[in-house]
This record gives sequence, structure tokens and C-alpha cells, in this order.
Amino acid sequence: MRKFLMISRLLYDKGYRQYVDAARTIRERRPDCVFYIAGDIDESYPKHVPREVLEKDVESGAIECLGCQQDIGRFIQDMDCIVLPSYYSEGLSRVLMEALAMKKPVITTDIPGCRETVDDGINGFVCEPGSTGSLITAIEKLLRLGDKELKEMGEKGRKKAEEQFDIRNVIKIYHDIVDRHDRP
Repeated sequence: MRKFLMISRLLYDKGYRQYVDAARTIRERRPDCVFYIAGDIDESYPKHVPREVLEKDVESGAIECLGCQQDIGRFIQDMDCIVLPSYYSEGLSRVLMEALAMKKPVITTDIPGCRETVDDGINGFVCEPGSTGSLITAIEKLLRLGDKELKEMGEKGRKKAEEQFDIRNVIKIYHDIVDRHDRP
């Protein structure tokens, strides 16, 4: 059994629909996989996920909702992979940095703030923003890994976190992201 977790405000821009659709597709082939989501609905944001949509997706068995959690670390620890399929304009994703620090492989999108956390195929996988098919491909790559390879991927993520996400390095990365984003 493999367990995946998306931690995010429940917004369509964070890749909610891609995550749910990928979960549904993967679970048809691999019912032993479990896809969790943790976070709250932000009704003040125009592209929030309506509660009835979340309830329907949970009822269908595609995902399990953990709601908002104060101690998310205990859930991260129990997962095989942290997924953030966002196409929202992120800063450097704290969720992904925490996952790496906790030796968890990550799957995320090729957007500023997310791509900096993943060396594709080394400590996780990168997928195309807004693409359910690309997310499914990334999840399938992770599912082909054995326990030893998954653990090694997590170890490499931890090393990346230690080397690159020291607070001084994080500030530099934020500046680089802003500089790249402001260029035409």
C-alpha cells in the first residue's frame, strides 16, 4: 500500500481537481493506494473548492479528507509521498520543504516555488501544471519504486533540504524566484 498526501488550502489553483482525478484513476488500477488531502476550504478565494464538491469526492472514495490539522508533521511522517500539483503563484513551498526535511519524496509541478524543491527522479518527480495526465505519470513512476528506492529518494530529499533550504538559502531562492517572475 502507498499513501499520498496533498497539504493545501482547498483551491482549484492548488491542483485540487488534478489530484482528485489522478487519485481516482490510480485507485482504479491500484485500490491499495490511498490519497489524503489536508487543508481547509478558503471561501474568500474565488476559485475555492465548494464543500459539496469535496464531500462528493470523499464519498466516491477517490480521496480521504483530513481537514485542517495543527500537527501536520505526524501525518507527513505516515505518508509515502507528499503531492502538491499547484499552478497557483507559490512562493517557495513550505509544505514541500517540510516534506523533504522529513525524508519524504515529493511530486509537484514545474512552476516557480515548487520546482526548486525537486530534482526530478532524484528526490521526487515534477509534473506539468494543470495536467492530470502528467500527474498520473509522476505517481506511476513513484509506484514503480521499491521500498529501498523510496527510502533513498527520501534521504536525498533530506540532504537537499539541509544543503539548500537553510534560512539564508531560502531567502536567496525567494529573491531568485521574484527576479525570474518579474522578467518579461
